Amino acid sequence: MEASNSIIEETTLAALLTHFYNLPEPIRCTFIRRSFNDHYIVVSGSKQFILRVYINNKSYISSLNDIHFELEFLEYLNSKKIPVISPIKNNNNQNLSLLKLNNNETRYLALFPYAKGSPINENLDINQSIKLGGIIAKLHLCTNNFTSQYSRYSLDVRRLVEEPLHTIEKYTRQFDFGKLSFFSVHSKTLIDSINDIPMDVDSYGIVHGDPNPSNFFFSNKDGFSLFDFDHSAFGYRIHDLAVIRLSFTKKVYNSVLKGYEQIRPLTIVEKDSIKVYSDILLIKKYSDIYNMFEITGADEEQKQLVTQNAFNTLKEMAGQSY
Repeated sequence: MEASNSIIEETTLAALLTHFYNLPEPIRCTFIRRSFNDHYIVVSGSKQFILRVYINNKSYISSLNDIHFELEFLEYLNSKKIPVISPIKNNNNQNLSLLKLNNNETRYLALFPYAKGSPINENLDINQSIKLGGIIAKLHLCTNNFTSQYSRYSLDVRRLVEEPLHTIEKYTRQFDFGKLSFFSVHSKTLIDSINDIPMDVDSYGIVHGDPNPSNFFFSNKDGFSLFDFDHSAFGYRIHDLAVIRLSFTKKVYNSVLKGYEQIRPLTIVEKDSIKVYSDILLIKKYSDIYNMFEITGADEEQKQLVTQNAFNTLKEMAGQSY
């Protein structure tokens, strides 16, 4: 029997896609990457698409409601002229298709148009950076009017700090790095910093969750395209700005911030909290990595290397030498 969340054969998916979508044959399906989901390029006639096959048992997705919320949210943003890549309806007029494999495993998939333009990197020019900041701000403001019958998770203190630290400590003990008692004072500082941010309609709402360079395309004709809302959630707006701070150069980040504030000015508390929130995201990153290790498998050497990096990161944050 195949392992759970196995990477599905390209020919298998290509043969099945005609049952789900009105695509002209021949259809060619090419696996491109596994991250938090599996992604394929689909070629049908002269057109290209992106097929996402959702990975089961992720820690932040509690039910199908979360996925339905994400796809419905993309449709809403697209209707409001936010440049996102929204899903293509299947033959049953649904955003999500169910696939039952021979090993009795159930996987869910969604098809998207291929984004216009080309991938970007962390070195955007000033005009691009300002434009990107404005798009993120418009997205945030737009979400205030979105409602759904489906639920979606929240990026609260438990998910951002408490659970990640608990997971990291489980592995630091396993590999004999020791307990994380040295981090207790700093963890309280991080939690207090989150609790100091007002939870109002401006500073809190639905965020993209992971606006790093790999989730944008850009073309001179069409501008930016935003995709991969798998980490979208209810949270503080500065979450997205903190991701950009970590993912782009300082010059780009400052210009993104400028463009953002032209649309939605930040409060002093929000501005002061972005640096601390960036540290929180560095911690959360490790719990996401561990979760994917547990789902898709990793050898002990990989786990130990990640644990060493996590332990060193916490030591640095706490102001202690290695």
